[in-house]
Amino acid sequence: MNLGKLSLPLVMVVGLIAGCSSSEYRDRNTDYHEAEAVKNDLPASYPEQDAMPISKANRSSGAAKDSVPRPEPLRVMEEGEGLVIERADDEGAWLLVMRSPSEVWTSLRAFAETRDIPLVSASPRRGELTLASDPESRLPAQNINLRQGVRRGTSEIRLHSYEAGRNLPWNDYDRSRLKSMAEFLTASLSESSTSVSLQAQSLQDNQLVRLIDRDTRQVLVLQLEFDRAWAELVNLLDEEFTDDYQKLEDLNRSEGRLYIRYVPKDQRPAGFFARLFSRGPKASEHHYQLFLSEYHQELDLILENKPGKAAPQDIELELLTWLERQLR
Repeated sequence: MNLGKLSLPLVMVVGLIAGCSSSEYRDRNTDYHEAEAVKNDLPASYPEQDAMPISKANRSSGAAKDSVPRPEPLRVMEEGEGLVIERADDEGAWLLVMRSPSEVWTSLRAFAETRDIPLVSASPRRGELTLASDPESRLPAQNINLRQGVRRGTSEIRLHSYEAGRNLPWNDYDRSRLKSMAEFLTASLSESSTSVSLQAQSLQDNQLVRLIDRDTRQVLVLQLEFDRAWAELVNLLDEEFTDDYQKLEDLNRSEGRLYIRYVPKDQRPAGFFARLFSRGPKASEHHYQLFLSEYHQELDLILENKPGKAAPQDIELELLTWLERQLR
């Protein structure tokens, strides 16, 4: 073997290695062998210090403690109250159904089909169903109007006979048809496999009740006709205001006033025995008026001590907030 021929490449490799080792980046892998211990003294007060201090809020000594009110439970319409309820007003009888319009619409169509009643027109988006007249028996055509109920997840159904493009006065024929419809809807909607109309869902998108601030006052705005809003308020207060702390005492429909007694919740004795042995507020206290009036094509509901005099703001907010939650 010729060692002279191998010496040149070997020298080049050694040179390259030597060149790499002279890089400006020093290899620190073995520095820990030469490391020395360093002692850093901590302040004497260190053990007494809080590692994660929480700053204290500035609060005046006379300030009252904040109390978070418990949320109001939503009023759920139980089927024990009736799945389909018949109500009446100046226009005649109508049905309140504890189901959304999208569920009720399909059952209304099924009602006409199972009774072999010819349909003149059907519009799920408008919630209108027109039943044909019966020339042989001289019975007029009938309009069925479906719309969202005031309370969430409910529907209202009105039925009227009509002739020559106008509704006829409420009559026995309407009453009989409405009763038959109520029986059919009760049976149909009680089934677990109720279908839903996607087109009729547009009927339940509107927010009919909302609480707003207006001129430093709380106002409950209702996008409803007066008769409809009045009937719903009276029914709600009749059902819920039934004790000494909240009671519907009188009403005046012509003036749109509901006379109530309402004791704020923070002034009511807590617990059964506290109520039993407590005298509570005087009978002459906490009398208010709910005033329903028209305002820019809507209805305003406000709380007053007497006509023209606003109720205390805290009671106004508490009661109107409760009403909004029940009606939405």
